[in-house]
Amino acid sequence: MMSLDEQKELDQLRLRVRASRWATSGPLLIFGLMTMAFAGYLATVNYYFVPAPLFWPLCSLLALLALWSGDRIRRDRTGVGEGRLPYGKAALVLLAVIAAGNLVWFYPLMKMLLWPATILTIMALGQRNKSLALRSGIIAGVMIGGWFAGSAVTADWYDPLLMGCGGLALTVLGFAERQRERKISG
Repeated sequence: MMSLDEQKELDQLRLRVRASRWATSGPLLIFGLMTMAFAGYLATVNYYFVPAPLFWPLCSLLALLALWSGDRIRRDRTGVGEGRLPYGKAALVLLAVIAAGNLVWFYPLMKMLLWPATILTIMALGQRNKSLALRSGIIAGVMIGGWFAGSAVTADWYDPLLMGCGGLALTVLGFAERQRERKISG
């Protein structure tokens, strides 16, 4: 059994390691920027290279792959591992869900589980990163609520606007979290 002081020291050490790995700000920034880029593309281009149901899952997949490559580079440089739930494994799971389940075509409400902010929340829960789970979970909830509220809107601008605002919120929170991490890692 750990004493209260030992537990407090362990929690502080975990906080410093997460801060030095950008464990919260990195995913928020990558998913936020990727979501904004995809929303901008969706708003400005009439032709999709990807079928519409796979559009946002592809955004999530690319964000996971970007985070995985960043973690690999950091691991090679510093020796600090990828953490509890590696982004590469999560990308493979997401790819398997998309390929095998085709959830987006058969269950329209399930597509929200493959939206970037929702994927980020699920990842954060798997990593036991409370800060990331809370921040991305709130944004995912607002985006899903906005989708339900705007489901009667048939305008082409609504989906890119909703996702773009969600991406912007993730990015802003990522920059704020990065400032906090800099103070922690000193």
